[in-house]
This record gives sequence, structure tokens and C-alpha cells, in this order.
Amino acid sequence: MKINPKDISIIEKLRTGNRHAFEMLYKEHFNMVYYFVLKNNGNKEDAKDIFQETIIILFEKTKHKDFSLSCTVKTFIYSIARNLWLKKLRNKSKQVHIADFEQYIKVDINEHFEEKEEDDDDEKINLIMEKVKLLGEKCKALLTGFYFYKKSMQLLATELDYTNAANAKNQKYKCLKQLQKLVLENE
Repeated sequence: MKINPKDISIIEKLRTGNRHAFEMLYKEHFNMVYYFVLKNNGNKEDAKDIFQETIIILFEKTKHKDFSLSCTVKTFIYSIARNLWLKKLRNKSKQVHIADFEQYIKVDINEHFEEKEEDDDDEKINLIMEKVKLLGEKCKALLTGFYFYKKSMQLLATELDYTNAANAKNQKYKCLKQLQKLVLENE
């Protein structure tokens, strides 16, 4: 792939720590990261953090002598920012949304564990996530999309090729029943 001379110039400026290069990256690419984070349950502060982490990663990469772009700077920034944000969402989801699954599968998972203050939540998360992995691909995508990423039924219906939101909602109910059965098998 032929790399744009402007991208090569930016990389060279980053290698030397040129402040103008950082400003140019911000002006040209922050909005892309901002809209991605915003569209995926984040806010402007989250986007600023993710963008900063992304630029640090890019800067660190440019310090390696063998680093060369295999894509445009825009693509590089987008993919790093996307991976950072999705990782942050996954980690946040594991901690915050465990109650959603407990509520909807109508199982008190606490009964399955000894009373351990700190390890309890991790064990609950691990149990549910283990069981989610056993579901079919569409069920996994539907449940994680709805409960972890807070996507609407209409969006999930479109993404997962259901005829409409009501059909996706019915399928979500069936998937929750499957998950409930898998969790109850652990008793």
C-alpha cells in the first residue's frame, strides 16, 4: 500500500517531538474518535482520554526504528482508539452490568458462592460470562449488545438481521432462558 506523503511527514515530525504534529493530529482526527466514543456510550471526557492514549501509543511506536505505517494515520488512530474504547467498555461492563443479567435471568447467583467480599463479584462475572460463551453467536451478540453496550432493539434487529425489533426482543427472551438454564445447571 502506498502511504500518503502527508502521513509520512506527520510520522517524521512525531519522531522528533514536533508540537505542531500533535496539534495537527488533534485537529484532523479528534472528531472521528469523539463521534465513535459518543456513539458507543461514552462522552467527551472519555473521548479525550482515549484520544490521548491513542496519540501516546502512536508516538511510542514512532520511536522504534523499525516502525513504518502499513495504513493511513487516520486508520491507525481509528483502530487504536476503537480497540482502547472497546476494551474499556468490556471492563466497565463486567463490573457495572452484572446486576442486569442477574435481574433478567431471575437467579440469585449469590447462593452459589461463599461469602467473600472482594472475590464474589469476580466469580459472579466469570460464571455468567462463561455461560454466555456457551450460547450461539447470535444470542451472544444480542445479549451483550443489549445489556453491555445498551444498544436499542431496533439497532440490534438491523445488525443481526432480524425482521424487526419485536422479533429481536422475542429472541432476546429465548436467549435469556437459555442463559438461565445454563446458570442453573451450575447448582
